[in-house]
Amino acid sequence: MRWDRGSVSGLGLIVGGLVVGAVGVGIVAVGTGAFGVETETFGAIDCDSVSVKGGTVWHCRGESPDQAAANEAARRKAELDALRGVDDLGGPSRPQRTELMFVQHDGRRDPDRVTASHSPVGDRWIAHSGGVVGTGVGGIVVGGAGIAWGAHRTRPRRG
Repeated sequence: MRWDRGSVSGLGLIVGGLVVGAVGVGIVAVGTGAFGVETETFGAIDCDSVSVKGGTVWHCRGESPDQAAANEAARRKAELDALRGVDDLGGPSRPQRTELMFVQHDGRRDPDRVTASHSPVGDRWIAHSGGVVGTGVGGIVVGGAGIAWGAHRTRPRRG
């Protein structure tokens, strides 16, 4: 087989397609909570809208079951300390909450519960949503197209 410019660029397309496809599979896995990805259901969701150049973005926070239990224990301790007349010099502790990304929000009411997966890259919790899965599927399709086009370019030429 002779290596010409088309074959080399075809191999580049195949490698690039594999990388984009693998990233797409990872996004789908995180967006759906696939096997092996740490998944948690958060309650007490609180979202704030933030105006940005292109429109509005929702920033949401929620409590995992462990955080809800710790927050409840801290609240009960503060109530008992107040009844006993104990002055807590540290002041009231802030409730533990987790930042959630890509939460679907209707613009009126915060969701009651959000299921999210912990991203293997960075310390982010990504909500299970159609937008996240759609982005991953788009990456898979683009990666597959790159592989197909690269295979077409590397095929042996006639004549």
